[in-house]
Parts: sequence; C-alpha cells; structure tokens
Amino acid sequence: MDPAEAIDALLEELYRQKAAGVKRVSVSDESVALLKELAGGAAASAAPKPAAPVVIAPAVKSVIRPAAPVAKNEGTIIVSSPLPDPPVIKLPSGTKAEQLLWLQKTIQACEVTQKHLEGKKALFGRGSDTAKVFFVGEAPSLEEVEANRSFVGPAGELLSKIISATGLTEKECYFANLMTWRPKPPTAFGKRPPNASEVAFNRPYLLAQIEIIKPQIIVAVGAQAFGALTHSTTPIMQIRGQWQKVDGLEVLPTLHPNYLLHSPSLSNKRLVWEDFMQIMTKLDMPISEKQKAYFLSA
Repeated sequence: MDPAEAIDALLEELYRQKAAGVKRVSVSDESVALLKELAGGAAASAAPKPAAPVVIAPAVKSVIRPAAPVAKNEGTIIVSSPLPDPPVIKLPSGTKAEQLLWLQKTIQACEVTQKHLEGKKALFGRGSDTAKVFFVGEAPSLEEVEANRSFVGPAGELLSKIISATGLTEKECYFANLMTWRPKPPTAFGKRPPNASEVAFNRPYLLAQIEIIKPQIIVAVGAQAFGALTHSTTPIMQIRGQWQKVDGLEVLPTLHPNYLLHSPSLSNKRLVWEDFMQIMTKLDMPISEKQKAYFLSA
C-alpha cells in the first residue's frame, strides 16, 4: 500500500464525514498503530538511523499550496522555487490532429518542462479528438510517468470500468492530467500534490487541449484537477456531483478512483456512480433500471 495514497483516502473520508455533519470520529488503538506504521515505516526506509526526527508532510489533495520562495533541501522536505510566468499558447490553424501534434511538440520543447522531466517524456493527453467527455486527472503517478500515458494502473483500470458501465466508448473520451510532469517528491512518501506555481505553469497546456478537443463536458477527477480548472480549494466531498461553469464549459467534479481503491464501501461507490449518471443525463444517454440500481443497498 502506498502510504501517501492511504493517507489521501483517509483525509477524503474525513472530509466526507464532516460534510455529512459528523462532529467526532472514534479511532481504535489498532487504527492508530496502523497510521504510525504507515508514517514511520516510510520514513525509516528512507533514513534507517536518523540523527534527528524526520519531518513528514502528508499530501492534502483539496488544497493547492502556494510555491515557496526558496529552493533548498531540508532533510526529507524539498522546498520548490516559483516557476516562470505561464506560457502563452496560440494554437495554429489546422485540423485537430495537427493542432494536438503541434501542442505536444511545443510542450516537449519547453525548457521549464524539460528541466522537471529529468529525462522522461512530457505526459500528454490521449484519446479521441472528437471526444464528448474530457477527463482531467491529477498530477502524474509513477505508473503514468513510466508508461507515458494518462490514467493507467489500478486507478485507470477502475475508471475504465466505470466509464464502460455507462455505455460510453473510448472514442467518446479524452484523458489528460493537469500537469505534464510529476512533482518532485517532498518526503519519504514519494508523492505530493503540485503547488500553485506548478499548476499555473501547466494550466495553459491543459486548457489548450480542451480548446482543441471542444468536448461537451469536462470531468474533474479528484480535488487537484478541480482546483486546477477552477482555482477552488473547496474539499472534493463538498463539491462533487455539482456542475460548474468554467469558460462556458460544463465541469463536473468527482472522486478520484484511488479513493475508491482505498475506501471501497458501497456508499462511496454509489457517490461516484451517481456522478456518472449525471454525465449520462447531460449527454442524453438512456439510463436503465439496472443502472439506476447499481451500488444501492438491498
């Protein structure tokens, strides 16, 4: 189990309970021991015999933190310097395929992007250029970086199953991450959300893909994606399933599949499925009685 993803899932569940009106949560001794193991184990593997306590900063997906002013390494925490002003993208004339190819080459040639890629390829969107639905993901995972493909691994497989259950096909979808590179890990966990400077720099590349594809709707998969599109820091549990307008486009925030992988309760699955039924309704897709009953308790 990835400690950072486990903590992300825990935080999302706490947000969900808070939104539902829960004021107090009891935690068993076994749960406390598990949390200590997740946090302490990861730090210990990075520094077997630390001279001083290791500082651990778990990732909080619902908040895009501002960039720190100085670039330096403080033990296990890496403080990033602000990036240059975001690029200004002016798409050339041509077909959608030609514009996507131009944009991909532009991103790959970007000096700032190259610096952060550290020898890897920039992560670009994939899917049909006539897609009805544009799925925006979070900062790339290690699996996505290695495969150079958005939404791969267990989370990607789960999203594909959910999409298939609606009746949508791959030809009707486009997938892109909010960033073209993976943020450098700040802790022994090896994962963190992008900061405000990183999001601002990558946002024009994401918006350019949306401009080229011209989807009917956009699905923000997770808090990072929603924050990148709307500049909102509202917890995903408070905003999921509520349509938003972004530059005239319909945007629906929903939970990231990683959340369901770590908290696969029937109620959580139902929350996500209700979001996807909203997508079906927006696209005038029929919803069968069987589909309406998915993940409902008997």
